Amino acid sequence: MLKKNKNFKFKTREKGQTTRQQKISQEIHNALIECFQKSGRLDPLLSHHALTITKVNISADLKLVNCFYLPFGNADQEQKIEEALENSRYVIRDYVTKKINLKYSPEIRFFFDRFYETMKAIEEINQDKGE
Repeated sequence: MLKKNKNFKFKTREKGQTTRQQKISQEIHNALIECFQKSGRLDPLLSHHALTITKVNISADLKLVNCFYLPFGNADQEQKIEEALENSRYVIRDYVTKKINLKYSPEIRFFFDRFYETMKAIEEINQDKGE
């Protein structure tokens, strides 16, 4: 029998990452940085462009990793960098798997981080309203 909770809020069911997920995300973040610096098997385009990994999120079952990145000064080549990351995905996954000892090798997905673009647009709208 289910109890009826009158104070039930959907937001209380949303959970952030656990401590374990945060630790593993940080380890994966460090391994990705090392991979981009040291691995010679990556797409040649990645060796010529500096990337910043802004955020790494891992799923609760530790099988899926979402990585958000920003290219340094190369925002105009977003499509090419995205293709290069997709081509090097398995090499990166292999490198991360060797560095971090997990039961399963997580699937790694890369996403262009649009957070800063969004914040800039919001600031411009706020400035326009203030004037």
